Amino acid sequence: MEHESERLSEDGGLLESFTDPSTFPHFISMIAVSSFLYLMMKVQWFGINETGSLVFLSLSLTYVFAAIINPTRIGGFLLNVDHDSGGIFNSGYWKKCARVMIVISVICISIMTLLNIQLGEHNSSVILFMGSLFLMMSFGQAVSIVYGGIQYSNGRQLVVSSSRSSRWHTALRVATIVVLFSPLIWWMSYTSQDSGKGFEFYGYDGTLLNLMLQLVFLVFLGLIVTFLDRITSDKRKRELIDGRAADRFMMIVIITCCWHLFSAWRRNPFTQAPSQSSILLEEGALMGLTILLAVWAISNKGRDKGWGIFQGQSAIYWGICFGYAYGGSIASLSSLSEGVLDLVTITALGHLITGLSAVVLLPFTIGYVGFVGRVQKSLEFTDPENKELGKISGVQTQKNSVRKNTSQESDPDVELLD
Repeated sequence: MEHESERLSEDGGLLESFTDPSTFPHFISMIAVSSFLYLMMKVQWFGINETGSLVFLSLSLTYVFAAIINPTRIGGFLLNVDHDSGGIFNSGYWKKCARVMIVISVICISIMTLLNIQLGEHNSSVILFMGSLFLMMSFGQAVSIVYGGIQYSNGRQLVVSSSRSSRWHTALRVATIVVLFSPLIWWMSYTSQDSGKGFEFYGYDGTLLNLMLQLVFLVFLGLIVTFLDRITSDKRKRELIDGRAADRFMMIVIITCCWHLFSAWRRNPFTQAPSQSSILLEEGALMGLTILLAVWAISNKGRDKGWGIFQGQSAIYWGICFGYAYGGSIASLSSLSEGVLDLVTITALGHLITGLSAVVLLPFTIGYVGFVGRVQKSLEFTDPENKELGKISGVQTQKNSVRKNTSQESDPDVELLD
């Protein structure tokens, strides 16, 4: 088991960690338990509201504990399924899964009991905490998107290049966003047209109002692209900057930001009527993507710092912790509103916060992307093979400096000869 954990943390990729059977039961239980608790808290079954929030919080803390002890021998034995490369389609594997989930249940019950004892009469504060956590995690999604974009952009080979920041390129970026999102907007509107029949708003019927809102939203996306392109142009044109990498990072954040704003827009109560089941599937996919980005960022940071509790399977447990916290925050916020805020409205609010937060963060973070001098210096210290490259570039810089000084010293002589 220890060998398996080392293999995942050292040479196993992130996708391999996610698909490894040793952590598969934890993902299945997270989906099943979160869905069940959400439904129970939504219908307020036997007053489970506060208890459900406490269970979500306990499960989240359980996987924090699991991530911490997983690098140890006892932690790997208790938490990971030793599948012996036999896959998941055999009875022996599921028996071992049951043992692992019993251990998780015991840890969760113990944490929940301690929280009950410590909180006493203040158990109601847990649901308030979990509800407010949704707002912080929506902002955290924007941070995760921006950080992931920085890691991806700086992870590629960087060379000094000029940024494409002319008005023509700005118009091309606006056109790209419009072309990407126009079919999505039309399709979502087309599938929701039944909800607009017979609807009138200040004399406008549902179809006309729907068309007007589509055009207004597309113009709004175009204005966001123009604003972000213009406000970041100076930082993308600095010296020793890979302008193409900075442009690429900007477009990654813009497309993600526009997607979140589109997800919030398609939940508007005037012309769109997405079903709860479709929203639940969409949010599940988005939460999975967010967990993937979070685990990727955690793994990179753990590898850079040499922290075992943030690498391999431990990073997966941090992601599951995030998943329980996110699901519990949505369920708690829905329960606090007593049904006024349903899943559609809550997720619309979350997407709006994430999208606008990304807009605010981009101008401040784009300076961390594409700085060739900083990346070459870090490579020189981290990779011995790049030391020679650093020496060569340093010698070349010294030669250029000597040539410059020589030319400056020869200028007076030239003037005297003239």
